[in-house]
Amino acid sequence: MAADELNAPLKRPARPVRKGRLRWLFYVPLVLAGVVFVTALMWTALVDDPDGGRAFAVAEVKGAGPETTGSIDKTSVKDARRQALAAPGWEMEAGVTAPSHAGSLFTDPVPSDAAASSEPQTDFERMQAALQQAPTSTAFFAGAPLPELQESSAYGPLPRIGDDGTLPREAYARPAYLAPDQPHIAIIVGGLGISQTGTQRAIRALPSDVTFAFAATGSSLNRWAGDARADGHEILLQAPMEPFGYPSTDSGEHTLLVSAKSGANADSLAWILSRTGGYTGIMNYLGGRFTAEADAMRPLLASLGERGLLYVDDGSSDLSVAGRLGPSLGTPVVVADRIIDKQRQPALVAQALDDLETIARQKGWAVGVASAFPSTVSALAEWMPEAQARGIAFVPVSALAQQEE
Repeated sequence: MAADELNAPLKRPARPVRKGRLRWLFYVPLVLAGVVFVTALMWTALVDDPDGGRAFAVAEVKGAGPETTGSIDKTSVKDARRQALAAPGWEMEAGVTAPSHAGSLFTDPVPSDAAASSEPQTDFERMQAALQQAPTSTAFFAGAPLPELQESSAYGPLPRIGDDGTLPREAYARPAYLAPDQPHIAIIVGGLGISQTGTQRAIRALPSDVTFAFAATGSSLNRWAGDARADGHEILLQAPMEPFGYPSTDSGEHTLLVSAKSGANADSLAWILSRTGGYTGIMNYLGGRFTAEADAMRPLLASLGERGLLYVDDGSSDLSVAGRLGPSLGTPVVVADRIIDKQRQPALVAQALDDLETIARQKGWAVGVASAFPSTVSALAEWMPEAQARGIAFVPVSALAQQEE
């Protein structure tokens, strides 16, 4: 050993780095990803999930359906109607002879002795009675107006609520189902009964989902209304109401007037409602001034509610107060979104139908009103199957009415 080596400090040789000692850390993320992937495959295969693990979000959709009156205090509705029907021109039951047992919010029906003696006594009899009283709205009643939903008047039969609480607007409604994920449109074609040719054309050409509105001043209404109902259509009556410029702008006999006195409006309404039967409600004919006056509309809506009918506003006047007043009086009100043939040029009618479809897709439903012009009937007959193929569901107007009285 050399002297220099003895004098040099001890030097420990460095340990060589072992290649691949930390390499396993590189595989950890890959292993974890594999575990997650296998778990997802097993979950999809074994769990009955129609979404199949698809990402989704839950959001509250507002305004996707027709507004309803919700749960309304019956006592407040009675009071509101009683006050409304005390207005000049609307004295209760003017010109009307109602049977003493007629059901009403004002007077509860009194069971007759015969009815009392037939009360079910056993469980089986009570079950049979319950089945007989089950709602039958799924079956469309297309025959003559039901005698139990009528009362006599100086002009003829008038609709009324049945002793068992059956409402004409439900008994005569065409059944419909509102799918929660599908846009719905109600089409109302009015002015029927004025022209024989036009009425026949509409009944023959339009699908039964279309609601027909018959003019109270039309002729042969019982015949046409019977044909329409036999073809599956739900029907309304159009009531003439005071327009701006009346009487220069004439809305016809028995027009409901803002200035009516001494039960005149109640008398005119009795005439209008007696023109035919089997309808679910009424729609205005003209009436720009009448529908803008709360003191005029309030007793009308109260009277319709008393008879179990709905009201349709054709949407022709932005001043109408019907939609605002209906809930407080327990009367369903539907306000139309578009007048389809306000301008009758084919291109403008087509644009109105496109607008109606857009509204239905945005808020879930829409109501369109049209007249029975030949060009309009042809446009609807062509457009409705096309819109249906694009996912639109057509329903009668009662399906979109406010539900709770």
